[in-house]
Amino acid sequence: MKTTNNTDYVEKYLEGKLKDGDLWEFKVKLEKDQDLANELRLQSELNETLSDKHKMLIRRSLSRAYRKNSYVYSFTSKWKLQAVAAAVVIMILAGGGLMFNYLQQTNTSNLALYDQYFEVDNNIFNVRAGEASMFNNSIYEGINAFNKKDYLQAIMLLNKNNDNMAANLYAGFSFMKLSDYENAMYKFNDILKDNNNLFIDQAEFNLALCYLATDNTERAKQILENIIKENTVYSTKAQELLKDIKKNS
Repeated sequence: MKTTNNTDYVEKYLEGKLKDGDLWEFKVKLEKDQDLANELRLQSELNETLSDKHKMLIRRSLSRAYRKNSYVYSFTSKWKLQAVAAAVVIMILAGGGLMFNYLQQTNTSNLALYDQYFEVDNNIFNVRAGEASMFNNSIYEGINAFNKKDYLQAIMLLNKNNDNMAANLYAGFSFMKLSDYENAMYKFNDILKDNNNLFIDQAEFNLALCYLATDNTERAKQILENIIKENTVYSTKAQELLKDIKKNS
């Protein structure tokens, strides 16, 4: 992929638009290009700072506005990130009806439900002694990177173990944290296709959440209804989410 604009390059990655060779080209360049790494860290930290998912929709215009100022790459300390978040709030308030109309074009109810129900279950480590072999060093390191909110590093480590369902689960979680729902769905579908592992229930429920976040509400409802029918450990949670989806329809 030919690109000289780091902002656009990172946005394509965060939006899940880089596939196959382009995706790996990005990861290789990331290891060598400090400016690109700074850009990704800034946008990822912005996503974490903004607690409401719908506010992330203005990430592109915000980041480009700041790129007009040469000092943007010095935004590394916590208080500066808070200043960026404050600027976002000001932009939202100043936008008035225009911003309201923009946000109305997206299904913020779905995103709110996604935020409410997305929760990582770290009981994954509580496995029987005979199953401990499913975790090698790179998987442990990848999950630790995830817990430290270093989602890109987590993905790079976990993707070394594509045949391991625990690694696929946490890679999926990492993609979700980066709002890369499409790649998260690939990971969860790989777990479901395996059809013989400990993580099918988690993968199925989070797959429904990804469809919900991308406004494919009907597909999300189908998966939730299947979870309820199968009476899995997520049945109660699926019933609650399905009820909330129908309430917001």
